[in-house]
This record gives sequence, C-alpha cells and structure tokens, in this order.
Amino acid sequence: MISRSKLSVRHRLAEESPFVQSDRQKVKQIVVNLLSNALKFTHQGSIEVEVALNPLDRTVAISVTDTGIGIAREHHERIFEDFRQVDDSPSRQYGGTGLGLAICRRLANALGGRITLRSEIGEGSTFTLTIPMDALQ
Repeated sequence: MISRSKLSVRHRLAEESPFVQSDRQKVKQIVVNLLSNALKFTHQGSIEVEVALNPLDRTVAISVTDTGIGIAREHHERIFEDFRQVDDSPSRQYGGTGLGLAICRRLANALGGRITLRSEIGEGSTFTLTIPMDALQ
C-alpha cells in the first residue's frame, strides 16, 4: 500500500522507547486502518506516523498525520459512526463501507483508550490513538 504511493511517509518515535503491554492485533488493526485512510485521502504531500510517550498519565499516543483533503469540523463525529462517510452520495469519489473508523473507535475503547481527530478542509488530518501503557486487566 505505501510502496505503491508517491507520497513521502515518515515516522517519528519517542526518544524513550516505551514498553507497552496491550493487544498487539488491535493496535495494529487501528494503525493500519488510519494509514490506509491517510493514503486514500492524500493525493500529494506526506504522511507522518508519530509515537509519543506521556509518562505522567502512562499513555502512548500514536498519531497519523496527512496533508490530504481534510474533514470539515461538522463531520468529525459523524465519520466514527457505522456506515457513515463524509460523502454518502451514490456518486462519491472514494470507496469503502464507512466501517473502518467505527471499528477503530470500538477497538480503542476496548484497549482502554480513545481516538481523536484534528482536521480542517484542505489542511489535512491527524488521527491519534491514545492507549494506556499497561493493558486493562
């Protein structure tokens, strides 16, 4: 998926590599979905994956930032609903079922975390998965 793209994809990792005890498959599924969306909605520019540690609340934040088309503020919550996309019209330009982000939010909640979004039309988007460093028992 990334290798077929002409975009610059970079990563930035926390200076201290944190040990995170979590469900690897769920984290991977979320990050792969966020990367896939970034690639789908970014036609030029770049994508950056950043991992940051917050030692005060013992969380790790994994952010995927793109320079893509962006999402209007009024759609920020709507895109996390089942079968919802910003453009629900039959002639929409982008494919997909509208389930990816809804599933990601459920998985993040199951991990004891959350997904947040910062985005503006034409300015790109940043989706951030924040999870506890220690898995829920």
